[in-house]
Amino acid sequence: MLVRMEELEGWKRKLIISLPEADVVAKAKELLEEVAKEATAPGFRKGKIPAGMLEKSHGAATLDEALRILAGSAYADAVREADLRPICDPVVELGDEVEDGQYSLTVTVEVKPEVELKDYENLEFTERVPVVSSDDVDKYVEGLREERAELLQVTRPAVEGDIVVLDYTPLGDEGEPMADSKTEDYICELGKEQIPSEIETALVGVGPGEDKTVAVKYPDDFQVESLAGREVSFAISVKDVRQKRLPVVDDDFAKACGPFETMLDLRVRVRNALEGRAKSWARNRLEEEIVRELIERNPFTLPECLVENRLRRTYWRTTQQGETGKAGGSEPGDGAGPPDDLEVPADFADVYRPVVEHQLKAGLLLGKVAEKHGTDVTKEDIEARMGQIAEAQGRKPDELLNDLAGTDALSQIEDELWLEKVHELLVSVSNVKTEALEPGDLEKGSSTEGKRAGA
Repeated sequence: MLVRMEELEGWKRKLIISLPEADVVAKAKELLEEVAKEATAPGFRKGKIPAGMLEKSHGAATLDEALRILAGSAYADAVREADLRPICDPVVELGDEVEDGQYSLTVTVEVKPEVELKDYENLEFTERVPVVSSDDVDKYVEGLREERAELLQVTRPAVEGDIVVLDYTPLGDEGEPMADSKTEDYICELGKEQIPSEIETALVGVGPGEDKTVAVKYPDDFQVESLAGREVSFAISVKDVRQKRLPVVDDDFAKACGPFETMLDLRVRVRNALEGRAKSWARNRLEEEIVRELIERNPFTLPECLVENRLRRTYWRTTQQGETGKAGGSEPGDGAGPPDDLEVPADFADVYRPVVEHQLKAGLLLGKVAEKHGTDVTKEDIEARMGQIAEAQGRKPDELLNDLAGTDALSQIEDELWLEKVHELLVSVSNVKTEALEPGDLEKGSSTEGKRAGA
């Protein structure tokens, strides 16, 4: 039935397909016979309408339906015959004229890109691992102290470092409180720049039960457009002042933080954890750089419909996250998809198109790498990961696996395992040099880590 295939721009393919008139007529007759069994008309019993009358009333509709059914079947056969892998819905043009005993069917479809993988092995990269210093350990321990601090209620005026509970209301141009804009029981720590500096400065020296009116000048580039460049006054009431008392850093503190006998035990555990994070950070940056290099060395264009579909899904998921918890709002990943008529705003597309194209190209190329090296996720891989998750949750692996069977969560875990294995493969076929990234070089390293030597 496939007459010919034409290659159009990019990954578009046009299929010219013929449908024998005899097949269409036979299918239309079959459909008309089914209609005849249930058809009714004045003066005739159900199923007893004369064939000529039935043909006149239903012939055109059954012929159209026969063409539609056979077109779908012929398209599927033509795709197999041409060995194509369509990735989007086809655009079908069905001629209603018969020529040489054939109906003509034209189908335009975009197919999966044929990526030729090359030049990705034995490339040189540098993995820069941040150095964990004693100061880093000190900062982490200080965070543990903050978490376990006592908050003692005081009646004196607030000083820097105190926790202040307050109500505040923005005032209009005439000094009147703005309707429905009062914020109650707001908690902030003075000196942490959690509130505008004008308010923070004004609260020092103010005690519980005292009021204050403070003007705040917002910068021209303030993120809230309605406040940018404006001066707004706030009526502030201090309800409570609490002094923060940090625990002493000693062996008792270490015991309170977990299964540690001494501060040395705690600091060793903290250092090990921070070094693990540093290595993970460095490895993620390395893998990202290898993938960027893979894309750069294997350029290809993407089918536009693939990009548009991913953009629509990305925009839909973003808007759905904003609707989470609202009546009628569905959760991202609940199996639903974007509606067919969803339009992506131009400003959103401008920002996210490069991101989407990078993701799609990375996915296609990593798939080729996995295919070439026979990389796949095994049952043993899944069971091992389930064991790790179950242990962290205090559950049995079999129970967890049964709960997740057939869900998006299990599919996501399998995808993550596959991605980890392909990334590990790419690292293994690269020449990677490891360097220490000193604390002072972290900012510079963030923009240069993983760069291919000599690039």
